[in-house]
Amino acid sequence: MSRNSLTPCGSTETSECIACSKKVGWFAVYANLALALFKAFIGYISGSKAILADSLFSFKDFVTSLVVVAGIKVSGKPADENHPYGHGKIEFVAMLIMSILLIIATTFLFIHSVKGIWQSFHGETYVPKFIAFWAAIISVIANYKISTYLQCVGEKLKSPAVLANAKHSHSDAISSALVAGGVLGTRLGFFFLDPLVAAVETVDLMRLSISMFKESLHGLFDASVDAEILGKIEATARLVPGVRRVSRVTARQLGQSIWIDITIKVDHHLSHQDGHLIGLHVKESLHGLFNNVSGVHLTVEPFMP
Repeated sequence: MSRNSLTPCGSTETSECIACSKKVGWFAVYANLALALFKAFIGYISGSKAILADSLFSFKDFVTSLVVVAGIKVSGKPADENHPYGHGKIEFVAMLIMSILLIIATTFLFIHSVKGIWQSFHGETYVPKFIAFWAAIISVIANYKISTYLQCVGEKLKSPAVLANAKHSHSDAISSALVAGGVLGTRLGFFFLDPLVAAVETVDLMRLSISMFKESLHGLFDASVDAEILGKIEATARLVPGVRRVSRVTARQLGQSIWIDITIKVDHHLSHQDGHLIGLHVKESLHGLFNNVSGVHLTVEPFMP
C-alpha cells in the first residue's frame, strides 16, 4: 500500500498494511476530530439540529479511532509468560466500552431529536442556514474516504475493531447525505425534517452500537469462528499425507488472529516421530492457509481401522 495515498491494499503484503494501519489510525483520529469540530461550529451558526447530531457522530468516530489505534498497538504485542495467547482480546474490550458509550449517547440524542420534531409541529420553527448543506456534503466525501481506507487495512489484518470503525465511517457518510437532504427540505417549508433526520441518525447508530456490543461479547467469551472457516481448516488438514481422519477441530477469535485446536488421527503403526512430522506438516499447512493464525494446538492420535 502506498504510504502517500489512500489507495486500496490490492495485493500488497500484510506487513505493509500493518505499517499502513498505524498511519491510517492516526489519520482517522485527526480527520474525525476536525470533522466533529467543523460540523459542531456549522451547526451552531446555522441552527441545524441535524448537523449538530452529525457532529456527534464524527466525535464518536474520533473516540473510536483513538481506541482502535491503542488496540492495534497492544494487541500486536507477542505472547509472553503472563499472556500465552497474546493480547488480541484488548480489541474486544475496546469495542465493548465503545458500544456502551454509544448506546448511552444515542439514547440521549434520540430523546432530544424527538423533542425537536414535537416543537416543529407546535409553531417553534427555525430554518437552518444553507451553509449546513455544504458542510454535510463535505462530511459525505470525507467519511467515504476514511471508510474506504479503514476497510482496506481491516480486511488485511482481520481486525474486528478496524472493520467496525470502517462501517461507522461509511454509515456516517450516509447520515451526512441525509442531513443535506434534511436541510434542503427544511428550507422548502418542511420544518420537521431537520430534527427528523437527527432522530433517524440516532436510530441507525443505536443499531450499530448494539451489533458492536454483541460482537465484543462473542469475542470476550471465546466464541467460535464461522462454520465456513472451520470447514476450510478441516479440509486442509485432511489433505496432508498421513492424516487418516480429523476427529475434532475448533477455533476461536483472538482480536486480529484465530487460535486453532485440532485433533488428527494417523495410522497406529507409525512411530512417534512420524506422527510428529505429520503434525508439523498440518500446522504449516494451516499457517499457509490463513495469514492470521496466532497458534495451533494439535493432538495426534492413533487411527484404528
